[in-house]
Amino acid sequence: MRGRELMPWRRRSFFPNIFEFDVENFLDNFFDFFYPQSIRIDMRETEKEYIIEADMPGYEKNSIEIRYENDMLTISAQQDEFTEEKTDHYIHRERRRGSFRRTIPVPDNVDAENIKASYNNGVLRIILPKINPSKPSGRRIEIE
Repeated sequence: MRGRELMPWRRRSFFPNIFEFDVENFLDNFFDFFYPQSIRIDMRETEKEYIIEADMPGYEKNSIEIRYENDMLTISAQQDEFTEEKTDHYIHRERRRGSFRRTIPVPDNVDAENIKASYNNGVLRIILPKINPSKPSGRRIEIE
């Protein structure tokens, strides 16, 4: 996850935190706000498969492309929007074009031949079946 990884521990600085400025996160957030080029995804694991859901409102199903290569899943899409309004005294036209590409690393036990995808009400859902079904690793840790 870009910008959300663990940060190394730093000793306290003579200057207050206001002088510690993370330029990379600032630029990422700045450009994502004004020029959103990526989509947000949810990824979860069950015993038999990995499930990826991506919110993609406004995209047409035929403008979305999904590729799986070398344990990487790439979702890309292009959006072209054109509106025109004519009245007696003026013509109003607006055009908008956008595209994005997002590559997601996935575990190596995916059955590539049986990956399925569906798109319904602006939500893209991709099912990546496992070659060897297994329980998700990890465990819940109780808080005392």
